[in-house]
Amino acid sequence: MSTRFGLRLHRSAVHSTPGPKRSTGRDSRRRGAVLIVVMWVLVILGMLLLGLNRQVQASSARSQAQLDAVRAHWLARAGVERALAVLADDVSNYDSQTDLWYDDPFSFDDVELADGFVVRVVSPPQEGSPDDGPRFGLDDEASRMNLNTADRALLSGMTDVRPEQVDALIDWVDGNEEAEPGGAERGYYQRLSFPYEIRNGPMRTHREALLVKGIDRAEFFAEDVDTDGLLDRRENDGDETWPPDSPDGRLERGLAGISTVYSYELNKTLSGEDRVNVKETDADTLTSRLGITRALADRIVEQAGQLNSVFDLVGVRGEGGQEEDEDSTNEVTLEWLAEHFEELTLESDQRLMGRVNVNTAGREVLEAVPGIDAKTADSILNQRSTSGSFLSVGDLLKTKALTEDQFREAANFLTVRSNVLRVRSIGRTPSGVSRSIVAVVDRGGASPTILYWWQSE
Repeated sequence: MSTRFGLRLHRSAVHSTPGPKRSTGRDSRRRGAVLIVVMWVLVILGMLLLGLNRQVQASSARSQAQLDAVRAHWLARAGVERALAVLADDVSNYDSQTDLWYDDPFSFDDVELADGFVVRVVSPPQEGSPDDGPRFGLDDEASRMNLNTADRALLSGMTDVRPEQVDALIDWVDGNEEAEPGGAERGYYQRLSFPYEIRNGPMRTHREALLVKGIDRAEFFAEDVDTDGLLDRRENDGDETWPPDSPDGRLERGLAGISTVYSYELNKTLSGEDRVNVKETDADTLTSRLGITRALADRIVEQAGQLNSVFDLVGVRGEGGQEEDEDSTNEVTLEWLAEHFEELTLESDQRLMGRVNVNTAGREVLEAVPGIDAKTADSILNQRSTSGSFLSVGDLLKTKALTEDQFREAANFLTVRSNVLRVRSIGRTPSGVSRSIVAVVDRGGASPTILYWWQSE
């Protein structure tokens, strides 16, 4: 009995043990779907990682580009500071193309401040130079024609200015509402589609001339659109690229290249003393400063109120003065006046605006000065290159660069000193990123003053 019972239990246990289950088609499909989902998840994650990697690389590249741009900017700033240092060391009584600030490759041509980090200060090439490359130095604002002070004769003498533009320029700065024949006053500018006010006073920046009636960008900049004074490929390829130009191998600089609004001369002697104001001085000062007789000094004081120019002094003679002192001058001759031209003035202003530096001005600007024609301008340029700089305005007469009549007409428009300089500084990193700064610097005061600042982005 017990045996049969045990057998039954054994059979029951055998039959109750579960066996392996057979997979169905539904399970297979489920596992396949999961596998596909996993694969897609992996693909998407891979794409996300790839995109993130590219984004990181792009962000890193942008950061590096921004860092290089900042570095290039400060390199350009260093070029401006270097220019200021060179100017601070300039102690010459006159300014010319022989000065270090004018052309000094050692100070301004690709100066390396760190490994691969360079700065250069460039200006338009010297007129007549066989080299078409840049000049490594500063640009003299006194080598240009000052639009704020130039009268009709000066403006008309500039070949790039038409008569109607002369009228409009005069109206822009003259301070009245009487329009010149071809010019324009307040009403014209207020009736424009986008109206603005006329200055009716001195222009504050050079580019303000673009607001004047009849002066557009094409005429103001001509072919020199980057105002660097250098003939680039795009400025010598006709109509292939902007700007339109004549592919003749010559650079037309336009009005922007020969004009300024900043130039002036300090009303002081070459040694830095105040000039003798003939209209306000006394006989004692005249005799002690100029070495003339008391009789001549008295005559000059008597006639001072009638003088319109220092050249009105020519021919003035002291009565009996030569008998008093044989070593002193008793008559004002043109030669004596030329020798003392830097010491005399009729102006009480501390600054005489707009005088042109005869040592740095180019042919076109020199020809615009009354009394100087093309032949005389060539003579001045030739004398500068062969005999050296003019040490004073009076040298123009003493060296016979100007005739007596020309000297009378031109001298009051000329100087041999430069107080305002333009610095064009370019900084470049090893990766080739560059930035530029253009600064107009006034060094005529106690410390340099920035009159204009432009920087590339």
